[in-house]
Amino acid sequence: MSFKRLRFLGVTSITAFVFITSADASLDLLAGVEAGIDTETSMTTSDLQQTQKVLSTEALGTRHYWLNEQTGTAYEIVIDHHYSYGHYPCLAYELTIKKEQFTEVKSLDACKNSSGQWISISSGATTL
Repeated sequence: MSFKRLRFLGVTSITAFVFITSADASLDLLAGVEAGIDTETSMTTSDLQQTQKVLSTEALGTRHYWLNEQTGTAYEIVIDHHYSYGHYPCLAYELTIKKEQFTEVKSLDACKNSSGQWISISSGATTL
């Protein structure tokens, strides 16, 4: 992601926190966006919503699978563990993406922002 795009999203420094209200939250930040942006495996809005639901309701170690019949992409989420980042609840999870002969497994992290949305985080850059 370019610095210009980060500035557009409100990130002015990699080490700074940016607080985003639910009205300002971009789908680019929601957990699941790591499936790809403008790629064959990109999550649709309904896939991102499904990811939010899974991260909020599934127990540790439970496998949750769904197939987006419109795109032909299958996703599976397994929650590994919970932790805190400051006063934000967070979790580590594994996202498996399958489309035709393509399979990719990603180890990811997300924290719940003040609006109750799971937001993707990466080491060194957190937007809540």
